Amino acid sequence: AKGATYLALWLDCDREGENICFEVMDNTVPWMAKGPGSAKSRTFRAHFSSLTPVDIRKAMEALGRPNENEALAVDARQELDLRMGVAFTRFQSKFFQNKYGNLKSRLLSYGPCQTPTLGFCVRRHDEIQTFKPEK
Repeated sequence: AKGATYLALWLDCDREGENICFEVMDNTVPWMAKGPGSAKSRTFRAHFSSLTPVDIRKAMEALGRPNENEALAVDARQELDLRMGVAFTRFQSKFFQNKYGNLKSRLLSYGPCQTPTLGFCVRRHDEIQTFKPEK
């Protein structure tokens, strides 16, 4: 972005993409060339749902601004995920210590994303274990 007058961000069209916009801006806006208005005012955000030429043109013709509130919502969720994960990991690690003889782990990790993912894995494992081939 060094020397660029304008910046158009083409990232995922969700809150995570919005958050990444501001990370990119933090690392590019300070090096943008002088131009009309502030560098932030010359930063745009494309919103698109497919990579067809028609949709790309539509997105380019309707560039908007990055949404700081959506980006901040992601920051808040990440902070909550971390704090909740740390607190619950500590709780369940202490709770289950010495309760099961064959539990070899001193740490039982918890995370808001890893728990549903583990559920998907367990369900798939159970499906495989109970699979009966057609005759």
